[in-house]
Order: sequence, then structure tokens, then C-alpha cells
Amino acid sequence: MEILSIKDTATFINRTEGAIRKLCLRRAIPFRKPAGRLIFIRSELERWIENAPGVGLQDIKNE
Repeated sequence: MEILSIKDTATFINRTEGAIRKLCLRRAIPFRKPAGRLIFIRSELERWIENAPGVGLQDIKNE
């Protein structure tokens, strides 16, 4: 299991750290918050991207 920080997640999905925080506030992205710290599981993010309508993981990687 690969754990990503906000910075790593922002790089992975090509968004800003602020955009990642907003997605978390809206509960629009899978995240965990142990001890008050936001973390992301890479496999959960990949599944979230694959299940999103109109976009695939390859599309994100090619940007």
C-alpha cells in the first residue's frame, strides 16, 4: 500500500494542493485522516479516477 501526502496527490492528479483540500472538504476524493493528518492511498485514488465518468488513468498520466 502506497501512502501519498497532499503534495504527492496534487502531483499525481495534476491539481494544486488547495484543490486537493477542497475536494476533501466536499468528500469528493478518497482520503484518510489519522491523527488529523490528511493522507491518500494510491490504489484508492487510481480506482476513483477509473470510476470517474469520461476520464481514465491514462488520460491523467498523459497530461
